[in-house]
Amino acid sequence: MTTRLVIIGGGQAGGRVAQIVSNAGRDFEITLIGSEAHPPYNRPPLSKGVLLGTSELADCLIWREHDLAWQGVDLVANVSAAVLDVGNKSVQTSTGQAISYDKLVIATGSYVRQFSVAGSHNHGVHSLRTFDDAKKIGRHFSKGRRLIVVGGGFIGLEVAAAARLRGMSVLVVEASDRLLARIAPRRLSDAVALHHHAAGVNFRFGSMIEKFVADASGTLKSAHLSTGEIIPCDVAVVGTGVSANTSLAKSAGLTVEGGIITDSGLRTSHPDIYACGDCASFWHPLFERHIRVEAWQNAEGHARIVSASLLGQEVAGNSVPFFWSDQYDWSIQIVGLPHLGSSAVTRHIGGAFILYHLDVAGRLIGATGFGKVEIIGREIRRANYWISERLNPEPQALEKGVLE
Repeated sequence: MTTRLVIIGGGQAGGRVAQIVSNAGRDFEITLIGSEAHPPYNRPPLSKGVLLGTSELADCLIWREHDLAWQGVDLVANVSAAVLDVGNKSVQTSTGQAISYDKLVIATGSYVRQFSVAGSHNHGVHSLRTFDDAKKIGRHFSKGRRLIVVGGGFIGLEVAAAARLRGMSVLVVEASDRLLARIAPRRLSDAVALHHHAAGVNFRFGSMIEKFVADASGTLKSAHLSTGEIIPCDVAVVGTGVSANTSLAKSAGLTVEGGIITDSGLRTSHPDIYACGDCASFWHPLFERHIRVEAWQNAEGHARIVSASLLGQEVAGNSVPFFWSDQYDWSIQIVGLPHLGSSAVTRHIGGAFILYHLDVAGRLIGATGFGKVEIIGREIRRANYWISERLNPEPQALEKGVLE
């Protein structure tokens, strides 16, 4: 008997579910609904290789459109899911097409938070979420041009690094008093700021954009800050964060609290519906709480869990969250949930450093590394294992790197 599988979301998580299930050779009729015109692709290169001009869409694709067709996957591209009727097991698209399902996967990802200031509609003011966004921004990147980055988070800093590597003048405007304020300890924030400053990036902390000013043709000319400063600029990239795309699930009556609530197997409050990737707030048995993770590794792992369940296997979502960000020739790597730590131990190694985050009971709950990949990569992998084993290491052993 054929199982009708509908996947809403053509990004990393949704695309990989379609790929894994179709490759299994089981009797599935798979429909993949994607809001973009492109087949599923990886997003990490967007703020790196695509902006640098070294990567094209073909380099980012998870699989090509003709491979989708060859595998029997019906890609419904450039449309969104407008209505989810869980009672009748049907999805209505933005074009009015009704698609029935037996099993449904919601992989709607996240959306860029709205940034509404005067002049934000002008040519040269952009946000970065899709491949088309990255190509549009990249066309503005050339030596000597002036870029303002709004927001000192990971995406904003990767954009800043790419722009400097292309010879642009870069200013980062951050409302907080430091970079990465919502997601990283001050020790990392300060080190990253110094690294960017050495590369020629300037900063305005504790400041916000009040308006963008363009000429009569709509071409961006300057940004006015809350401090009264006027900054000449040719292009601006807004990186003020994203939110889980949960509106479809919420309107359908699924449980939503910050993300679509699931169990460790990524099942939602409806037995035939799964949620995975950025939009899912999933129960993590290792940390004994629901968490939502915006990362490539999370989307990949979720796709494997959902696919296994659809294929009759049971795989619990207990892998340790992992995130990385490459900026210039250094990398930030984060494993676990460092923000749950109540104390930290620093290990210096080869010009890099690792912060080990311990909870109130002394259990290792997360680790943060900054430096050359070849130096911090091994230490972060070791920390991943220690976190998964619920170890309570001696701080001195972490500091000296003698824990095995």
